[in-house]
Amino acid sequence: MSTGSMPKLRLIGYWRSDREPWWPDVHDFVDAGWDAKERSMVAAYLQSAVPTPFEYLGYSDCRFCGDDNGNGEQTDGTYLWPDGLAHYVTEHNVRLPDEFVVHARSSFGHWPKEIVDDTWWRNQQSL
Repeated sequence: MSTGSMPKLRLIGYWRSDREPWWPDVHDFVDAGWDAKERSMVAAYLQSAVPTPFEYLGYSDCRFCGDDNGNGEQTDGTYLWPDGLAHYVTEHNVRLPDEFVVHARSSFGHWPKEIVDDTWWRNQQSL
């Protein structure tokens, strides 16, 4: 399958570990003063995404508390992140970059009309 003109998904939320020292350090993203309402919206946005069909053999451990953070990924069609990213936001006050927060705010609860076809459903008749 060629990805020629397909836009690439932007990776976010992968954190440094002993096995993967090239990722950003999650501790650098902690912001205890982040507005709770905005933080909650971002977490809900992360949790409302579409799971990808890909799963990894092992589970990721939270870099703060050691909780199991899943073994899959989710996407909104623009960004791609690991299952446990919302956990970092809600439980450890990890603030994602402003560019992502703006994207989440503008996209939350809205499917672009050009990708939703309601014709089939509108034409259904009750039994």
